[in-house]
Amino acid sequence: MKKLFILFGIYFWSLFADAHTCEPQKVKCPMDGTKVEFCVTRSMTVFGSFYDFQKKGAIGNHYEELINSCPKCHFSGYISDFKRKYSKEQKSKILELLKKYDNVKIDDAKECEIAGEIKELLGAPNDKIANCYLIGSYLVRYDTTRTAYRKLLQTKTLTYLKKAIKANEYKDPSVVATVYYLIGEMYRRTSDFKNAILYFELALSNKEKEDWLEKIANKQKELAVKKDDDNTI
Repeated sequence: MKKLFILFGIYFWSLFADAHTCEPQKVKCPMDGTKVEFCVTRSMTVFGSFYDFQKKGAIGNHYEELINSCPKCHFSGYISDFKRKYSKEQKSKILELLKKYDNVKIDDAKECEIAGEIKELLGAPNDKIANCYLIGSYLVRYDTTRTAYRKLLQTKTLTYLKKAIKANEYKDPSVVATVYYLIGEMYRRTSDFKNAILYFELALSNKEKEDWLEKIANKQKELAVKKDDDNTI
């Protein structure tokens, strides 16, 4: 029996030891040529998610690694943003935007905010902009000293999700229902309970919604009714 427990322990540990793997990749900043290293996730073990869709489990630094920043000019984005080509005009506009970050401490969440602002500047799809801010909000989930900043990121997330719906960026009707839910959840987490309830109801009344959405939308709507803005769930 002892050997069985030992073998099980080794097996269980090995699952988690290899649960998150990433591959270092170096790219050059498209603004000034500075070398930037990403650690691109290759595999991870996921055990469900929070109610704002952040994955749980043995995911390592998956979200921290998604978006990175040039240490010199602070250009920020996904690895694909570092690999794409920018016109002279685009570079000029981006570098002008980045000037305001010259004397600002850049952490993982701030990198996401900068990435979102650059995508705004370049006219990227609203859904892509929203996702940068959403990831940033994940990275300050438990930091109670930055609640106002976290709510700012969540407000930007819901703002661009609403723009994405208005611009008809989601072709699958079931996705629209899910986005309505996420907008409602962003409103709830920023203490705007009236709008949270409104968007949860839009999600619930959508006939094309996925079956799983019914339960969680009702659950989060109940929290909004109780004026509960818990951000840890």
